Amino acid sequence: MVRTRSLVLALAALAALPLAFRPALAADATSTASADTMVFRPVDEGTGAAPDSSERSVTVSATFRMGDNGESEWLRAPIGDHLLTHPDQWRSRDRGAKSNDVSVLLDYNRADLLRYGLWYQAQSPATMFPRLGGRLEYATGRRRVLYGLQLEQPLLPTARFVAGVSMVRRTDHGDLQQTDDAENSLALLLAHEDWRDYFEREGLGAYVSWRVPDFSTVSVHVRRDDYRSLPTASHVRSWFRTDRDLRDNPAIDDGESHSVLLRLERLTRNSKQKRAGLYHWIELERSGGQGGGDFDYTRTLADLRSILRLTPALTLSVRGVAGATLQGELPRQRQFVIGGVDGLRAHALGSVRGDQVALVQAEYSIGLWQLHTGGVEGGLHALVFADAGTAWYGNEKWDVGRQKFAVDGGVGLTTSDDKLRVTFARNLQDPSSKFVCAMRLTRPF
Repeated sequence: MVRTRSLVLALAALAALPLAFRPALAADATSTASADTMVFRPVDEGTGAAPDSSERSVTVSATFRMGDNGESEWLRAPIGDHLLTHPDQWRSRDRGAKSNDVSVLLDYNRADLLRYGLWYQAQSPATMFPRLGGRLEYATGRRRVLYGLQLEQPLLPTARFVAGVSMVRRTDHGDLQQTDDAENSLALLLAHEDWRDYFEREGLGAYVSWRVPDFSTVSVHVRRDDYRSLPTASHVRSWFRTDRDLRDNPAIDDGESHSVLLRLERLTRNSKQKRAGLYHWIELERSGGQGGGDFDYTRTLADLRSILRLTPALTLSVRGVAGATLQGELPRQRQFVIGGVDGLRAHALGSVRGDQVALVQAEYSIGLWQLHTGGVEGGLHALVFADAGTAWYGNEKWDVGRQKFAVDGGVGLTTSDDKLRVTFARNLQDPSSKFVCAMRLTRPF
């Protein structure tokens, strides 16, 4: 294990050399950097002008982020390590032909307490130069150094066929607990509740990937991961609602997983000009078998999402999730959990769990008014939503037709850019149930 990590680190260092010293093409003179990015370019000491594009230059952007999610106009299912930004998303962020990016990461949760670190990327999309992403963090509550490294090498000049390696030690959570770091940190800090369950995952892997235009990114992965339970940290502090009981972080099935995965992932760009956008995450995982390890199962998960703009003021967002255990028994960290703010919104986190899952969500957004003044755009939208889903233990059978679905519904208000929303959800099958109020900083899907 140690020798393998050393080899991966050495390969990453070698691959980073051409990225660090390669001449960068200057960005177009009419472009402007995004609001959260500082771009540094060398200037001529005599004239103060930017150098000619034929000269050697380096473009570096420094960014602050709560969490690791990408630009808000890009939509993707928030599953996976995401050590590298997708090339289409990277090019859209106005970095020029080549650039580096450094981000500050912050997270506050009941397993790590404060976790802070740096995330570095170096990319030159649509070229033969390698792509490098690295993350280094420190979890103060358990005094643990965490890391992630991904190196990807294009195999053809179009850069659509690539091969890569990765290694991580991270505080992880279930695939369907999709609240990002910023929202979850604020929920714990302000309201004394944590919307995710945690475990540590340490491992490495290799993959090949094919970015198919207008369809998906298809990849095959081979991985080895160690899973470890994490206790709830002592001295979890919140500013308000301190009388509320904080759930203990549940134990998982500790052990080593040897797995082969087939994955399809598609992003979409959210804009007022597009009438619809479809994005997805589909994964088939085979763990154990002849590959060994402590677990033996076959698991599949599909998370499909779409946004339909019916009129300029009316948008319908839909999501469908289906997951199944085709063979074997899932360890607890790989089971499906859909209760909580990003699944069944009137049900408690962790209350709906199983090795089979089905979930359908729909949300109407109705524009109430728009504000256009002084270059600032804003507005208010009304929300009407419904969630229907269930999870069960099916003994390798996805017999969804025999299951009883939980049904939640509710209303809410959101800003036009979905940067702040307040929702009121209720269990529609229980007349005595109360509304569950939630404040969020992003759309749930």
